[in-house]
Amino acid sequence: MEKMKQSKGLMPAACLRTQMLTAAVMWSVVGVFLFSRGFFNIIQIHDPYKPVWIGLALVAGLFKAKVILEKTAGKIVARIRQRPEPSCLFGFMPVKSWLLIGGMILLGVLLRKSPLNRSLVWSIYIAIGAALFASSRIFWKNWKGFQVGS
Repeated sequence: MEKMKQSKGLMPAACLRTQMLTAAVMWSVVGVFLFSRGFFNIIQIHDPYKPVWIGLALVAGLFKAKVILEKTAGKIVARIRQRPEPSCLFGFMPVKSWLLIGGMILLGVLLRKSPLNRSLVWSIYIAIGAALFASSRIFWKNWKGFQVGS
């Protein structure tokens, strides 16, 4: 128990509204980064179906945002609202989610190094980026109207 008390002093503490803002910024920035990386790479490829790839990626990304990531964002919002004030800044997501993010970063590296069609690779980046950015609005909406205990 004493070790836990000591380690808590090393964690960056933040109010819940700041945690909501951190989640919003993180999802938005990563979404824009992935979308931009995918888009600017795919437009350099000589593929007559580029517009189709981009269109399909956007549709897939917005579908993923609506069906999966909005629910995930809602769970994170609920988690933030249930946390004590102040608490660890990065605790707005459980450790399991941070490990999942690390795994997704690794998959992104492997995807870029894979022999897959480059249009497909960059379309996946566009789709994931669009999904993250679109679903980040859940955090922004909750941050804007955030009140402790609400």
